[in-house]
Amino acid sequence: MNLLKLLVDKNSQMSPGEGALYSIVSILMVFVILLIIIGVTTLVFKAYGLFDLKKELDAKKNATKEEVKSSSVPTSNKEVVISDDDMMAAVLVATIDYRNEIKKDVRVVNVREVK
Repeated sequence: MNLLKLLVDKNSQMSPGEGALYSIVSILMVFVILLIIIGVTTLVFKAYGLFDLKKELDAKKNATKEEVKSSSVPTSNKEVVISDDDMMAAVLVATIDYRNEIKKDVRVVNVREVK
């Protein structure tokens, strides 16, 4: 009731103790509302089973990463140097053709010019 009186009567003063009390109550209300929102969203996600779906997707992603790591493709950290436009076109065509053939993502490891 005091807060309403302060809002209506612009000449009245609020003590620092009352101001601190109103601030603490307001902060607590914000945190309670946030906890309610978190609780509701958690219940909604559990009801629809989205947590289980996320676990399945993470398991599949980890399996594919292990598959890529265990492949016998040699990896190197050398930078591929492409000297002219014809070489760039040849690399792109070969990469696209190989990707369409195996239906997976590919990576260029090495480029050599055959003379």
